[in-house]
Amino acid sequence: MFRKRAFTLIELLVVIAVIAILMAILMPALKAAKELARGSNCLANQRSLVLAYTMYADDNDSRIVRGHVDMANLDSPMWVLPPIDAGGAYISGTPLLADRVRGIKRGAMYPYINNHQMYHCPGDNRYQTGAPEHQRMYRSYIIPDVLSAARKGFHSWTEARYRYFPKKLTEITHASKKYLFVESEFQNPNFNYDHGGWSFAPWIDTRWVDALATFHSKSATFGFADGHAEKYKWVHSETWRIFIGDLPISTLQPDAGVNADWRWCWERFPYLHETERPR
Repeated sequence: MFRKRAFTLIELLVVIAVIAILMAILMPALKAAKELARGSNCLANQRSLVLAYTMYADDNDSRIVRGHVDMANLDSPMWVLPPIDAGGAYISGTPLLADRVRGIKRGAMYPYINNHQMYHCPGDNRYQTGAPEHQRMYRSYIIPDVLSAARKGFHSWTEARYRYFPKKLTEITHASKKYLFVESEFQNPNFNYDHGGWSFAPWIDTRWVDALATFHSKSATFGFADGHAEKYKWVHSETWRIFIGDLPISTLQPDAGVNADWRWCWERFPYLHETERPR
């Protein structure tokens, strides 16, 4: 009677070795494919946010939604609110994810997008980490502070430049070259939400004021006023080291003519004083 021959130990080891080699070859490709999918989803989020931003302006005589987020003006038309409880009050302690989502849904832009997941980049894992609960940010995107739509005098260090802050969407020229949304790597432990707007003061110096994100292999996405979105890869190692906290955020960067990252952000900053831009 014919008997099936079992694998020998050597043959089993060879099979295991072949599988291990194939896994080593395929894993980087699978990781890259996963990152590509996350990046595509993030870009789609950015486009959706810009569309909602534009629709809000269209319904409000071109007035832009308030981009400066704080707990002192919960009745103003902010694009999102800080974490709030079921009664609509700001949570000063430790918010849950549900509180963060509730703040998003109470924002002035939400009726135009109606999906809180669009406010979260799939590559942003901060709310899943072991950090203290009040630092587990969920919202991945933030509006530059020049799009605050706030009253004159809301920041002393921007007072002299207030007249160059857009108040209406129609004031933003060269829409394909001006971003409205950036990805934020918020690091301030004094706040339990992404407070204010994204601060960037290129008219003062080449300092990074607030960190941007590195959610996509040392890259970040930007949503532009014409409706398109881009992913930009940080060129200088000190840039992303600052953004992930390896270097102080107050570190001065090289001259704008040298630092491609700082210059890229400044050239596309939604600021109305075109003559102050680098040439």
